[in-house]
Amino acid sequence: MITRYKPVVLFALPVLLAVAALAYAHQGGIHHGPDDSRHVDMHLTHMAALLDKIDASDSQKSQIDGLLRSAFTDLKAAKDQHHAAFGQFHELLFAPGIDRPRIEALRAQQVEALDEVSRNFVKAFADAAEVLSPDQRTALARQIRAHHGG
Repeated sequence: MITRYKPVVLFALPVLLAVAALAYAHQGGIHHGPDDSRHVDMHLTHMAALLDKIDASDSQKSQIDGLLRSAFTDLKAAKDQHHAAFGQFHELLFAPGIDRPRIEALRAQQVEALDEVSRNFVKAFADAAEVLSPDQRTALARQIRAHHGG
């Protein structure tokens, strides 16, 4: 019985883990992740306010905005692509014949795509952190911890 649902579990488990990790990291309200331009703008406006508090220069704020805006845009595109792939997954599951190799290929492609977007997202944040001096990063960390109640 379990092997019957193995493709579903293998496809869904990495996705569920990624979503759970994002939800845990950004608990509460809109912090579940920006998925449209309004949410992206809200996050970037909040970041700009935090950067003002640590006396980041206009050049630093502009660089960081560009890096993070691009990362959020890529995340939205990945979410849209994943949604389309999930539709393909449903089509494969409900077809007259079950094509296990195609299901596995789709699962593997989705894991690879999610890994790539995750890698790029983290890289963008690391690149943004490097724009700041060590003292500014320390001050920003204090601001973020205070904002999140830590």
